[in-house]
Amino acid sequence: MRDDPFAELPDSAALRAALARPFRGSPSGWGELAPVPWTPAGRFHPDAVDPGSRLDYHTGCAYPQDASSQLPVVLLDPQPGEVVIDCCAAPGSKATQIGLALGDDGLLVCLDASPPRRTVLAENLARQGVACALVTPLPLHRFAERSPGCADAVLVDAPCSGHEERSARQVTRMAQRQLALLADAARLAAPGGRLVYSTCTPYRAEDEGVILAFLAAHDGWAVERVVAPGCDSDLADLGAVRLWPHRQGSEPFFACRLRAPADGHRSSLAGSAPEPADDLRRWLPTTPLTAWRRGDLLFMASAACAACALPSEARGLIVGRGTPLRPDPWGAQALIERGAPAVAVSHADAIALWAGGGIDAAVDDGALLRTAEGGPLGVAERADGRTRLRLPSRMRRSGLA
Repeated sequence: MRDDPFAELPDSAALRAALARPFRGSPSGWGELAPVPWTPAGRFHPDAVDPGSRLDYHTGCAYPQDASSQLPVVLLDPQPGEVVIDCCAAPGSKATQIGLALGDDGLLVCLDASPPRRTVLAENLARQGVACALVTPLPLHRFAERSPGCADAVLVDAPCSGHEERSARQVTRMAQRQLALLADAARLAAPGGRLVYSTCTPYRAEDEGVILAFLAAHDGWAVERVVAPGCDSDLADLGAVRLWPHRQGSEPFFACRLRAPADGHRSSLAGSAPEPADDLRRWLPTTPLTAWRRGDLLFMASAACAACALPSEARGLIVGRGTPLRPDPWGAQALIERGAPAVAVSHADAIALWAGGGIDAAVDDGALLRTAEGGPLGVAERADGRTRLRLPSRMRRSGLA
C-alpha cells in the first residue's frame, strides 16, 4: 500500500456498532446483533437502528461506539485496581470502556485539551455509571512533568487526519504532533507499564511512522506484539494491528501496544481521602465505594479516585443532593446497577416515564425504578396520584422503542 492509502482503499461504509452492558440488561428490539470479533461486549447492529431512539441507550444497556474504537481498550487490557490514564479522552467512548473494565476498584484519569469536550466527557462517564474516573484540566505535558511513572497503563488515541485525503505537508505536521503527544504520555507509564497508541486514519506516517520514530528516540521501549481476532497486521510488521472498512466493516484504524522499560521510579497519585459520609449505606449496605459530601452534593467514587491528589473538574459520580438526599438521575442508575433495591415497571411504562408522562403504578416517592429486564431508570416521584420519573426536561425523550 502506498503512502496515499486512499488510492487503494475501496469506498466501503462502516457497519454501526455498540457496546452491550450485561449488568444493565440486554439490548432488545435492535434486530440481529452480530458479535464484534475483537471485543467480547461489542455488537454490530443494523443501520436502521438509531441508538438514541432506544430506551436501552438511556438506561445504559448499550452504548453506541464504532467497532474500531473498541479495539484500543482491548489491547490496553485494564484490570481492577490499576491506575490508567486516557490522554485524549473526550468524548468518552474509550474512557467509558476503560472505566467499566476497572469497575469500582482503581483509578482512571481522563485528560482532554478542550474544556467543552471535557464537559461532554464527564456527562458520558456519569451516564454509564463510571465511579473510578477523574476528569482533570491539567494539560498532558504538565501532568507528565508532575507525575512521571504513575500509571499501570496509558492510552493515546491521538488526534489524526481521519478518513479525509490530506496533503503530504498536512500529514507530516499531524505526525509531528502525534509524536509529541506520545512522548509526553510515555513519561506517565510506570516501569514495565503498558501504552497503547491508536488513530482512526490509514496514513502510514501517522501510524507505523510515529511508532518507528518514537522507538528510535526512546531506548528500552518496545512494541508488544499482539494478535487480535479478526484484525489485520500492521503494514511494517511491527506487531501492531489494523482495521479496514472492506476487511472488517469498521472505520480505518491502527493500534499498537508498547511496553515501558522495567527500570525506573514509580510515583503515586494518592492524596488525602475526603471525610466519609454514611448516606450511601441506605441503598448499598456493603460497597467498596467511598461516599462524601461537598456542600449540597453527595459523591461516590472508588477509593483511589476519591483520594487522588490531582485537580479535577469531575470526580466519581454525583449520587444526589440535599437533605434528605434526593438521588440524581445518573447517580440513581448507578445505584440500581450496583444492587440497590428498585421497583420494576414494564417496558411500555418505562417509555412513558422517560417521555415525562405518568403511570398508574403506586410507587413510593423517592423509590428507585428499573425495567422488568433490569435496565436502570432512575428515581420515582409522586404527583397528582400518579408516578413519574424525576428527569430534567433536557433529558426527556419521546418516541423511544
